[in-house]
Amino acid sequence: MITYRSATSADATQVQCLLEEIMQDHGVVPPSPDRLSATIAAILVSPAHMFLVAEEEGLLVGMCALIFSQSTWTASQACELQDVIVTRSRRLSDIGRGLLATAEQIARSRGCGRMFLLAESWNLDAHVFYRRYGLSEKTCLYFERALP
Repeated sequence: MITYRSATSADATQVQCLLEEIMQDHGVVPPSPDRLSATIAAILVSPAHMFLVAEEEGLLVGMCALIFSQSTWTASQACELQDVIVTRSRRLSDIGRGLLATAEQIARSRGCGRMFLLAESWNLDAHVFYRRYGLSEKTCLYFERALP
């Protein structure tokens, strides 16, 4: 049975492993273990950021990060999902759907007027999954600048 819950400090090592897995799947070199560990610790105590985990028999088999901010577009809270991952051995199960449904419940309970996420343009399997869940696709360009 899968349990969906907020991560605690006891989950930090498994959360880090899941994050490293998704970064490797996306061809991204993870930050140093110490930096990633410190980031996870900061998120675990932040009122505006949380990890939602999917646990099965003591093991984390999926997770996503929720970031809460104020939206001028809806004049309410907004929830951004990041790092939606189901571990390789459990993909194509309903764990991802459960993560999104639980994230949506949390966002609604916090008064969010919208929930959104970004997906890489090449990640077509994720696009299909998000559309099936009922997320609307928006077309925009994403711009960023690395600040080393």
